[in-house]
Amino acid sequence: MPEVQVKHALAVLTDGTEIPIPYWHVTSGSEGPIFLITCAQHGNEVNGAEAMRRFIRVAEANLLRGQVYGVPMANLPAVRKRRPHISSGPEKPYGDDEGHNMNRTWPGDPEGNDTERLSYAIHEACAKEATHCLDFHSWSRFSATGCIFRTDSEGSVEMARVSAIRFLHPRPAPERMSTPCTLGALFNNSGRAAVTIELATQYTIVEREVRRGLHAALNIARWLQMLPGELEDLDEPQIDLEKAKVVTVTAPRAGLFVEAGWATGDFVEAGSRLGHILSDENLETVEVLAPVSGYLQTYGAHRADCDVALPAQHPYTSVGETVAAVAEGGMVGGQ
Repeated sequence: MPEVQVKHALAVLTDGTEIPIPYWHVTSGSEGPIFLITCAQHGNEVNGAEAMRRFIRVAEANLLRGQVYGVPMANLPAVRKRRPHISSGPEKPYGDDEGHNMNRTWPGDPEGNDTERLSYAIHEACAKEATHCLDFHSWSRFSATGCIFRTDSEGSVEMARVSAIRFLHPRPAPERMSTPCTLGALFNNSGRAAVTIELATQYTIVEREVRRGLHAALNIARWLQMLPGELEDLDEPQIDLEKAKVVTVTAPRAGLFVEAGWATGDFVEAGSRLGHILSDENLETVEVLAPVSGYLQTYGAHRADCDVALPAQHPYTSVGETVAAVAEGGMVGGQ
């Protein structure tokens, strides 16, 4: 019978503070893949934590072979701050991380800054022996859930395929495979396999996204023959964004963009009403229509740094600002 334990990766910060980072360890009692699932390397990206919790319950009852490590709050200090990085302050962009973007620090450094020490603790406890990695992140609600994979890694390509995530974001091998790097790169550069799934919405846990994350994790585990059951929803087309034509939809007038109730990932027909602009000049209502048929890859008025600054999510849009992007074509797999 599978066994699940809650363990802790102990990080010692620069001031001597000890941070025990909790994780699940599920063992089957049989040889097999070692599957690492991580979430919340950025403290505002938390959907994956609940998807992981549900996955662990399934693994606890049904794991056939190998082991699972699940780290739901990798960057625990940032989660407690409710911000992307340890160094983040109010409305501070992701890029202003002062060396504290956790997903640029792997395999970590026991003598480095506090974030590097967190990565090191998790690497030593969970990551260094793992054979496969699913790293959950979260984009803002304006971008559709996507799966990032490495085109030079057969395992990464297959993990992306069986994830059944609609939008695929292929990445080539880096020109120079060096560390520190992202967690996914650490795996793919070393001949293991990893994908990153960006669930859509930050700061909140949304049931739709949790289900997508859980579905992907279960399918990957079934593909690895760690769980019983058939792969599900592989008949649904996936969109390779390098092959698709992504058509941006811009505001024809300045004013408030009022969404028409679509969600990212929805299929829209050419001519479908995406919303309207309430003009700030003459209060005219100007309809915004889909220029082509395809899947909504982005939807809603927003601008740079909307992931950390609420004003950047404001629906007031200037002429020519993007209010949607429709991915046309680029389908791989499915029927």
